[in-house]
Amino acid sequence: MTQAIKAVLWDMDGTLADSEALHLSTLVAVLAQHGITAGEELHAPIFGKTGREVHAFCCERFGIDFDYEPWTMARARHYLSEAPKMQPRPGALSVYHAVREAGTRQAIVSNSPRMLLEAGLRALDLQDPQLISISINDVRAGKPDPEPYQRAAWLLHVNPGEAIVVEDSPTGARAAIAAGMRVLAWPEHESAAGTFPEGARIARSEYELADALGVQLTPRGT
Repeated sequence: MTQAIKAVLWDMDGTLADSEALHLSTLVAVLAQHGITAGEELHAPIFGKTGREVHAFCCERFGIDFDYEPWTMARARHYLSEAPKMQPRPGALSVYHAVREAGTRQAIVSNSPRMLLEAGLRALDLQDPQLISISINDVRAGKPDPEPYQRAAWLLHVNPGEAIVVEDSPTGARAAIAAGMRVLAWPEHESAAGTFPEGARIARSEYELADALGVQLTPRGT
């Protein structure tokens, strides 16, 4: 028998926030400072990775040795300067607020550093003293390790089977499944639907997402 949903755990970048392009632009800007021209082709290989994993990938791909600390500081400065312009993913906040109104507990679980996560929360007007949020600074290992989602469930006082995770990346979906949680995969593009691990349920719109979470949205144009 399927357990009732007691908590919804949201990924941030690409799921609640339309911020993947901003993360890519920070990387492109830092690489340009080192005389390297890069662009959209980097999106796929860095999608869902932690900052350290992206750093290691770039060092290997471009045959260079950037120190991680100044690298991540430069990326953070660029991100923070642009973050106030960040927009929510279309439909995401409607579902988020519908879940909240239904009285279901929620948390936001991100692979980003705390300062970047907080900048996103401010931009989307999601700051709340009661909100549980997990950043890469709060765990020993980021997604696809299950620890971020396990920690969120622990803080919300729910068992893994009572939580459902909303993710736009296969990396995050693998973390949630490893944590023993149900997963709603909400890919940005239909072509990515087949990349999610077995067991993830695909939602192709905010309406399918809301239905799977047991809430209703007002149809567009009404």
